[in-house]
Amino acid sequence: MLRLMSAIVCLLLLPPPLQSQESKSALERYRDLEFPGGPDASKVGFKVFEKGWQDRVALEFEIINTADLKSLRAGLKNEDRLVRSMAARALGIRGDKASADALADLALNDPEFMVRIRAVESLGLLKMKLEVIEAVKKKDEAGVAWAADLSIDQFKSKLDCAAQIRNAFAVGIKRKEMGLAKVGHAAPDFSAQTLDGKTFKLSSVLGKKPIAIYFAAFDQ
Repeated sequence: MLRLMSAIVCLLLLPPPLQSQESKSALERYRDLEFPGGPDASKVGFKVFEKGWQDRVALEFEIINTADLKSLRAGLKNEDRLVRSMAARALGIRGDKASADALADLALNDPEFMVRIRAVESLGLLKMKLEVIEAVKKKDEAGVAWAADLSIDQFKSKLDCAAQIRNAFAVGIKRKEMGLAKVGHAAPDFSAQTLDGKTFKLSSVLGKKPIAIYFAAFDQ
């Protein structure tokens, strides 16, 4: 009996088992990235920042395609700004109107500009809280105001931009295809959906007319 009691006490005193990477959610794994990116990436140098971008992209696809809404909503309150930012982005793309109030609060009050940007972008995708988006545009710094301006355009557009982005993410991405575009090399062929729902293929215009591909994005 004494041995049994001693064994029970030892078991109670043992630390809980560490959670494996496999058992963690995509959002948790995003939080734990070795090279998380974000606004501080420039402080560690581009080579270090470059090492982690494929992991960030792959996890972003996984989060937007598979994360459950409950965990994403909880992520809006996470102490990690990268998690809040990603959760805000995913909820807008997923069209979760139930998160509009929480996103509005982040857009107005979060101390991190990257979180405010993602929150205001998502309000535009949801086409909700126009008054909040307009308030952010008037009071916030240039980067956030710029995002708010784009969100106002999305709010007023007849297009369902969130659905288009969801469809693009649903196609998925392959690691072996990441980083194929390189300076000084021929552009790799790709297909993409235009805003009017048509498919654009680079090879259909390459060599036939001048083409410029422009995009602006804030890394999480």
